[in-house]
Amino acid sequence: MRGRYVQELLQLPTQPAVAARVLELACAAGGADEGPFDELTQVVATDPVLAARLLRLANSVQYGAPRLVSSVRHAVVLLGSTAVAGLAVSSACQALGPQPTVGTDEPGTPEGFWEHALATAAAASAVAGRLGHSPGDAFAVGLLHDLGSLLFHRRDPARARAARLTPGGTARRLAAELRAFGCTHAQAGAAALEAWSFPRPFVEAVLEHHGASEPGHALGRLVRVGEALALVLQPAADHGDGADLERLLPAIGLRLSAAPGLLDEIAGRLDDATAVLGGGR
Repeated sequence: MRGRYVQELLQLPTQPAVAARVLELACAAGGADEGPFDELTQVVATDPVLAARLLRLANSVQYGAPRLVSSVRHAVVLLGSTAVAGLAVSSACQALGPQPTVGTDEPGTPEGFWEHALATAAAASAVAGRLGHSPGDAFAVGLLHDLGSLLFHRRDPARARAARLTPGGTARRLAAELRAFGCTHAQAGAAALEAWSFPRPFVEAVLEHHGASEPGHALGRLVRVGEALALVLQPAADHGDGADLERLLPAIGLRLSAAPGLLDEIAGRLDDATAVLGGGR
């Protein structure tokens, strides 16, 4: 399973070598916020699109830097190596854009994929900031939590769409994915991130974002509540279970009464993130 879907990432059409080197350096940093920043900066600078996105993200409300971030190195240090790696993969995936999947008339990404990814990223980072966790890590894993859905779409768009839109809720959708692809989109996405040497909490957060049990790491809980909040702002046909905020918010230490203010904050962050990274490819 792992090699089959990871190979899709290796065949991305734009600057895959840059993304691969960024991931290699981030792995060397061990997922910490300290790492080989000089070399990482040099690699990022070879891809002007990625460099520009890092600078814009570092200066966005997601991070609230006290002064203008004007250098790529400053942006890399502020975001941290793992968040930079997540953005590199996301940037490479977004290069799929609207062009058709090879051999089909299907667009390169599922309908609504980037809107949902950005909304989940914005929501997860907002919640992380309130709880003292890394907004950068939360934002990056929010961008990548449905990576497996994109890999399924690239492999067989028709079967992927049929599984994604299976009526009856998430459990039935996951069962349809198992029948169609031999694994769920959560399993495929986690396998890809593991092969790309993302830190274990990232892998587990993606693997567990639809699981029945409570995620073991804070990052997994942030993704779950982030996705639930995102679906309040942007309901999605392929996430039909709705948002269980009455359970999810108290589980991470927030009162349900905090939801309206949190949703307003997320809406602002989402507008900013969309301006920075783009959406609706």
